[in-house]
Amino acid sequence: MKIKNVIIYALGVSIFFIGCQQLDNQVKIGLDDPVSVSVDDVNPDEIFYTGTVFIGDAGNRFGTDEYALNSATITDDTLNISVSYSGGCEEHQFTLVASDAFLESFPVQLSASLAHNANGDTCEAYPTENYRFDLTPIKTMYQEAYRQEAGTVVLQLKDAPDGELVYEFTM
Repeated sequence: MKIKNVIIYALGVSIFFIGCQQLDNQVKIGLDDPVSVSVDDVNPDEIFYTGTVFIGDAGNRFGTDEYALNSATITDDTLNISVSYSGGCEEHQFTLVASDAFLESFPVQLSASLAHNANGDTCEAYPTENYRFDLTPIKTMYQEAYRQEAGTVVLQLKDAPDGELVYEFTM
């Protein structure tokens, strides 16, 4: 009876490790359309998730979990970021939280930060993911405040590795 229990235990542990190893070799294509594919078939730099933009005082409502902001750039009306974090077993959400008031300077500035909700993920992998944020709510806020279609906003994104980000838009 003792040998049978040892064999069952060893078999269970083996199945667990095989399952975890298979999960490590898969990635999600996007939050809106999760599809699993082999990591060998996808360039991680080409996968982007869509993040949410919130303007105003969010408090801790969107999460306070740790992350590393690897890079941040603005292209047209899109903020592109690369983040790394501890986890990998649960879906994580990143929210761009922007102030609802511009700092008066030329050009105007806007304070912003990323909120990270790990959804209680306790896994110990360290994935790196790319996110895109639609900045048109910030553009709309600027256009309503200054009654101009075109403008420039310096986005002061907390912990941005290259400092300030310049968001320029035209009509």
